[in-house]
Amino acid sequence: MNKASYFWLEERDILPGNGFTLWGSSHKTVIVVILFFIAVSIIAFERVKGRYKELIMRSLAVLLPLLEVLKIAVLSAHGRMDIGHLPIHLCSIAIYMYPVIAFTRSGIVRETFSEISMITLLPAAVCAIVFPDWSMYPIINFYSLHSFVWHTLQVIFPILCLSMGWCKPSIRHIWRNHVFMIICAGIILIFDHAYNCNYWFMIRPVRGTPLQFIYDRFGTGMYLPALAMTVTAVNVLMYGILKIFIIMKIVKKENR
Repeated sequence: MNKASYFWLEERDILPGNGFTLWGSSHKTVIVVILFFIAVSIIAFERVKGRYKELIMRSLAVLLPLLEVLKIAVLSAHGRMDIGHLPIHLCSIAIYMYPVIAFTRSGIVRETFSEISMITLLPAAVCAIVFPDWSMYPIINFYSLHSFVWHTLQVIFPILCLSMGWCKPSIRHIWRNHVFMIICAGIILIFDHAYNCNYWFMIRPVRGTPLQFIYDRFGTGMYLPALAMTVTAVNVLMYGILKIFIIMKIVKKENR
């Protein structure tokens, strides 16, 4: 069976050894294409005028859940939809949060969720693209391409929120992210234990990723606390990057 015939197959139907290599040539090519697409999208968005920007944001926010529905439809059509494919991964928060950000009339809700999407969901999506947990698939496979496209759109949306002025990052707001994440993580952890799943990778890490390093370094007992500390460190790092970006933008504006 050639790899082209694997296009619609789910991981359980693909023979071992037919996936792409993490950081292999195919994976690197995809990353370069994604970076180019993100850059072009941001530049093009900046040139859009007035209310059309909000229309783009709303379209993008709706596109993500539609893509998730498409994936579930394909899984169901092939008899492969099960408890392991539910849209409750960390990155899946985007399909619920982004439409709220795009359509809400509440300024505080939009600002809070935009900030969470920027400091948590964006780095999570970047991590997923750089260290994908779907490398058991060939690159040219529906689920593989879907995942790369889906996570790319997840990266773009928070950046555009910043451009729109919806996201107003301040490290003083980090507690909002922590409260949100603790509640969500608690629910998912209970679900994982109840149904023997591994959503949010809180039970075990993905091999070949930074999560594996954390697990090996701190062990089973300290894996979750170490994971929480890592998330906090990433959040703080994102605030630092955003602070530098905002300062550079202000300086550039004053020098015009």
